Amino acid sequence: MATVQSLAQQYEDTIHNYMAAIERSLYPARAADEEMVRKAVFLVRHDGVQIQSFNEERLLLEAIVKDAHSVKVVLNFEKLTAVCACPQDEMCRHRLAVIFALYQKVGSLSQWVADWRAQEQDQLSAIGNKRSPQQWKKVIQSVWRDPIPDYTTRNYFYYEQMYEGRLKNALSFVPLEREWKTLFRAYAHFISLSEVWGTYISGTNDVHHSFFKTWFEDELHDLRDLLDQLHGQHRTFESDAFFDYLRDMVRDFAAIRDGSSSQRLTVYQLFWTNLFTNDRLRRQELAAFPRPDERITGFFSILLKEPVELKKITPNEAHDWIQLAILAEEEQNQQALEVILMAVKPHVKTFLFEGLYTQYRHQYVRTLSRLFSLINLSERDWEDLFRQFGHYGLPAYSTYLIEKGFYKQWAELHHMHNSPLYFAEECGLKEVQEAAPDYALPLYHRYAMAHLDERSRASYKQAVRIWKKMKSACKKSDQMEFWKSYMKEIRTQNKRLRALQEEIEKGNLV
Repeated sequence: MATVQSLAQQYEDTIHNYMAAIERSLYPARAADEEMVRKAVFLVRHDGVQIQSFNEERLLLEAIVKDAHSVKVVLNFEKLTAVCACPQDEMCRHRLAVIFALYQKVGSLSQWVADWRAQEQDQLSAIGNKRSPQQWKKVIQSVWRDPIPDYTTRNYFYYEQMYEGRLKNALSFVPLEREWKTLFRAYAHFISLSEVWGTYISGTNDVHHSFFKTWFEDELHDLRDLLDQLHGQHRTFESDAFFDYLRDMVRDFAAIRDGSSSQRLTVYQLFWTNLFTNDRLRRQELAAFPRPDERITGFFSILLKEPVELKKITPNEAHDWIQLAILAEEEQNQQALEVILMAVKPHVKTFLFEGLYTQYRHQYVRTLSRLFSLINLSERDWEDLFRQFGHYGLPAYSTYLIEKGFYKQWAELHHMHNSPLYFAEECGLKEVQEAAPDYALPLYHRYAMAHLDERSRASYKQAVRIWKKMKSACKKSDQMEFWKSYMKEIRTQNKRLRALQEEIEKGNLV
């Protein structure tokens, strides 16, 4: 390998590009960045960097940095990347030290550090004395200046680490004054969410979709906490411009049509239910949309306790309208709840089986059953609704049949779907046995026979437990003669099964 001096001179432009990237991404006003630069300079000046090799074909430079522990750093001159063996994700003092060691062969490291630190006063002034919402947005977006690596879409864990790291960097610029801290944090969370939006949406379509969904819900939870704090916080006249600018950013965010309007509406509604709660502001906001989406109009009608006009929706909008139905229930807007649910009803099956992943279907069936129970539905409407639920609606349909006293239909339903015992009990088997024991008997017989077919003492004990329930049902319905004949037939057909005969006698079934 050539000397480090000749190598640095040969690739001087590359080294200057590395330094320019450092200057763009690190801020002297941020304590973490200033400390990182200071430690990297210390490593260089105390001979802590050893250049090991340079591969001219692949343009890879390998170096060892002697810190508390020696770590390996690899620079890719072609891609302008730096990889370090330490746990830190993005830039670290080891990467900086190697780049600085090369730079001092072609320039003055001391002068660069001095010039870099001279920016501090300007940056502090930008976010301090000349505070403005535009300045806040600019400094937060600067943290997201570097492109988001493609691999974060395919690996949720890298995505989460990347997001938390950059958000932490953005929050390091939080103003010192207490009255501004929460508002700046709300800016940082919302702008960071906007910057990472495309990657998040791509992740929801990948194998880790459930992780991305959970991440989004957690981020909404954090944002909701901040908005609740802001809502209860005393506002100064100076902060009005910041709240106005935030409203404009949120509106622009919601107005983007990119195939993720449902998630965008979720974020938009969060601000207008938790932070901007003034009716006059809400009317002004609705008027600010030149051609508002019907979901936006419905959303504000619910909040303003006004009637919702809705005749027909598309299947793709069902999720958003279900969320609005939940809001209508919370806001006690009964008219809106009825109108929305009747518009949603024709699309329930499509929503459940084409618009949702399997793990979310039970949850939404329970939600829909509760919501529809709050409005007046005919028996025909209920039957149609339960047909759309499919087997996910068995618990709700069972409850409905028991409430109506349709015990025969209840039993037929669980026979048809071969419901296991635990599931039938969850769906009201005990209530059916109490009210109409005759309809419970065939189910208990089927469950007992299933255990009998397993041919083991443990399964015989399970069968006996079920027969005890069956005996109780027979006693309640004055069918003890039938019970005696039934048990006699069971014992006769299985007289060679000594273990079964013993368990029947132990259970006092005869």
